[in-house]
Amino acid sequence: MSNIEKIELFERYIKGQTTSDEDRYIDKLIEEDSDIQNILDEEIAAVSGEISTHTREQLLKKINSGIKGTTTEIYSEEALAAQNRSKKLSLTSRLLRWTAILLLPLISSIITYYIVTTGANYQNSPVTFSTGHGEKADITLPDGSHVWLNSGTSVTYNSSFNQKERVLNLSGEAYFEVSEDPKRPFIVKTSDIAVEALGTSFNVTAYEEDMFSSSILIDGSIKVRAEGQQRILNENHRATYYRESNILATDAVTASDYILWKDGYLYFDNCSFEDIAKRLSRMFNVKIEFKSDKLRPIRFTGTLGNSSIKNVLDILSLTSPMYYKMSGTTVELYYNEI
Repeated sequence: MSNIEKIELFERYIKGQTTSDEDRYIDKLIEEDSDIQNILDEEIAAVSGEISTHTREQLLKKINSGIKGTTTEIYSEEALAAQNRSKKLSLTSRLLRWTAILLLPLISSIITYYIVTTGANYQNSPVTFSTGHGEKADITLPDGSHVWLNSGTSVTYNSSFNQKERVLNLSGEAYFEVSEDPKRPFIVKTSDIAVEALGTSFNVTAYEEDMFSSSILIDGSIKVRAEGQQRILNENHRATYYRESNILATDAVTASDYILWKDGYLYFDNCSFEDIAKRLSRMFNVKIEFKSDKLRPIRFTGTLGNSSIKNVLDILSLTSPMYYKMSGTTVELYYNEI
């Protein structure tokens, strides 16, 4: 990110016009850079005495109304002054924005001067996108590559992404459509495998609670590495790393089935009910409890719509000796003895 882009981003931030991901990037920048912390602390404290009593009262009202419902603490003028003097700049982003709105011309010029004259470089600052359970998202990376995130997934890359390299870290499941760039391979790293591509489409699954990580090639070519082992995949092939046995295996699959989640479907390939329960828990943000261990090893193959957890469970109960009870976001699975 160029200095001009940083300046524009910071100005939009203190006006409250940035996205949540941009907020996190700026918050981290402010939190971790001691020089910017000191500049802001000193200048805000110096100017605070010049703010009129009426303006100060309005600022306090904004702060108190903004935190209403999240804390019972009321900020007095003394407390606000103490926060302004803090070496860690432990202000919340809301407080910083409201203060900065009053001091916009001053702070903008300070940050502009600091970035330009010192050549501050935040190329190693991480950028993270994540989804909670029950959520999905799709993002476009700085190189134009497109990424779909499944539930309970996060991807992280440095702000230097696409300058000398294209490397990101993944936890969860994501589908990638990679922009071609022979000079800069696209590398996805998980806790135990690395997937390298030049320009291709592939899926990576690497949930920490699972016993394996895998990558499936849709088209193009990818190289999968794990613990000193390496496999080069052809289209419609999968590489799976089994954590307990430390084995990286490959097999042929119908790759398109494994990215149906992107379009709102669930595909199960000879999956045990235990694995199915994990996926449904992530997909619908519910807690699933087995009331009978007889259900855990039962396997299911098929494709289901994911319009609701109830619809999925109804279909599974029709094709297996399972019935369920649901209370709020908790699902109990029972074995039908009949």
